[in-house]
Amino acid sequence: MVIKFEEVSKRYRLGLTQTSLPTLISQKLWGRRRNGGSSRSEEYLWALRNVSFELDQGESLALVGSNGAGKTTILKLLARITRPHSGRVSTHGRLSALIELGAGFHPELTGRENVYLNGAILGMSKKAIDRQFDDIIAFSELERFVDTPLKRFSSGMIVRLGFAVASCIQPEILLVDEVLAVGDVAFRQKCINRIQQLLSTGTSIVFVSHNLWLVQTVCRSALYLESGQVKLHGETGRVVEAYEDDLHKKRAATLQSGETGENQPSGICEITGVEVTPEEDDPAIGLHSDRPARVQVQYVSYEDGIRVGLVLRIIRSDGLTCCMVRTKLDGVNLTLKRGEGSVSLLLEPLQLRGGTYFVQAILRDADDLFSISTSSSPFFSVLGSKNTFSEMNGVYEPNRSWSHEDERAAQRPLYAVGKTTR
Repeated sequence: MVIKFEEVSKRYRLGLTQTSLPTLISQKLWGRRRNGGSSRSEEYLWALRNVSFELDQGESLALVGSNGAGKTTILKLLARITRPHSGRVSTHGRLSALIELGAGFHPELTGRENVYLNGAILGMSKKAIDRQFDDIIAFSELERFVDTPLKRFSSGMIVRLGFAVASCIQPEILLVDEVLAVGDVAFRQKCINRIQQLLSTGTSIVFVSHNLWLVQTVCRSALYLESGQVKLHGETGRVVEAYEDDLHKKRAATLQSGETGENQPSGICEITGVEVTPEEDDPAIGLHSDRPARVQVQYVSYEDGIRVGLVLRIIRSDGLTCCMVRTKLDGVNLTLKRGEGSVSLLLEPLQLRGGTYFVQAILRDADDLFSISTSSSPFFSVLGSKNTFSEMNGVYEPNRSWSHEDERAAQRPLYAVGKTTR
């Protein structure tokens, strides 16, 4: 067992902290004036409550949850930056952490000097750093800047150097926080490859990121935290699906309740429902990339002859808008009669990559100046190819056909995707 968390709880005191003599004196004086010097339970925030998990050698664990859920607190407990209020934290093996941008670096020292400083902090001897130095600099791709003071580095360059040091020393345990989000896409993919290489050689990894595609690429298991407590622990795909479902229910509720301004008209018409269904005789077939799907928007109009436009946005689970279509741009005129009705859009085929999405529908005035009503569909899953979770995988699958032509044979078709049979 490389990592063991046993019923760990951690609390922080809100307000002033006793970090200096003036602060301590001020805190005592103000505390006595306000509440007679007695502490109150509401002055403490429980960052973690009774959290337990284990990690074996060569295993990877993702920590997912909203901001303030306790993810970084777990990493800081593992790195011995802070101690638990109760419970026990056990780690076995050399630990390397990339938790905060620039942690373990000195801005006045050069990149070269900071490699040796950071390596020493991680427990490496000078001879060991000498052996790894060229690999560290090559991985970071900062050869030109190695003798430049760190204070002149960009945030992305600092992440490059920090991850290179943390990963090239062959740690038994590697902790990685959200800092990888600062790097560019190419370097992020390089880091993913390096993490997978470390896993194959027995390194255990605890990984924190709000990029759920990245999480599923790196980790086989995940821990879903909410308000400092474990909500779900298990296979990464199942945990991410549960987290996405909760996350997007909150987003949908926000969108449904908040997209109108004070100067926008109300009571003219409103969206009452949005759903996405397969355009098949059997709905149980599900939504597939290469099959047709229908988006249906139900509405109620309280007046006759209302001219409106409809905007539909298909949004991926990480918040990325995959596409947006508008009746106004497509030359579709919508005039609503009093009563209930519906507007539907047929996508033939759907063409979305496998994953989780929802549709946001917005009714706007005929001149497209303001929104009248907004609503969102429940989340839906698309079945289809999911080659990788890399951002370079794209968001849709185009209709396509392959052919090959050479000197010895006429052009011949190889493969075609996108034709549907009804």
